Amino acid sequence: MIIDVGRDDKPVALRTEEPESAGRIVMDIEMDIDQVRVLAERARDENWRFRTFIKSSDLSQARLDRAVARYYAEAAGKIDCCACANCCTVMSPQMAKKDVRRLARTMSLPEGDFIDRYLQPGQDRDTYAPRQAPCPFLRGKLCTVYEARPDNCRSFPNLHKRDFRSRLIQVVENSTVCPIVYNVLDLLKLEFWRRRR
Repeated sequence: MIIDVGRDDKPVALRTEEPESAGRIVMDIEMDIDQVRVLAERARDENWRFRTFIKSSDLSQARLDRAVARYYAEAAGKIDCCACANCCTVMSPQMAKKDVRRLARTMSLPEGDFIDRYLQPGQDRDTYAPRQAPCPFLRGKLCTVYEARPDNCRSFPNLHKRDFRSRLIQVVENSTVCPIVYNVLDLLKLEFWRRRR
């Protein structure tokens, strides 16, 4: 069964398809970052309740990870990160020493000069973070060091990784920052939670 959902989360169409798509939910993908912020803030308490539900549910990790991967592919296929760049505008990625070396080399700067000019100590030991937000390497909405970007930037929004259940705090927090995360979280709530209530 496929449930087509409109912007206000009301089902607008219900139809059955081939067996391999059974249980799949289709909905409009929200791409406007301002609207995502508003909707995610409005759903904040609900998102925390959903986190509690997922943490305590008997839903298998494999099934949850498959659903996340499916919805991530759907949302990422419709949202161009390079047209959004909100994460680069509001977040400060933690950079390991290897990230710093790679970026300094790309910028043709000695590592110490690069650190002095662009970075400050990070939250974790032996890490760094940009001195400013938005990211100093962002021009318009494009990364000027894209090929050398830090590993945390490469993996964001981290929805491709296994063990989604262990990252739910990060997911709830990132739902206000990233349209992909917001949409995946909303689709997961529809599939695993809202239909049970």
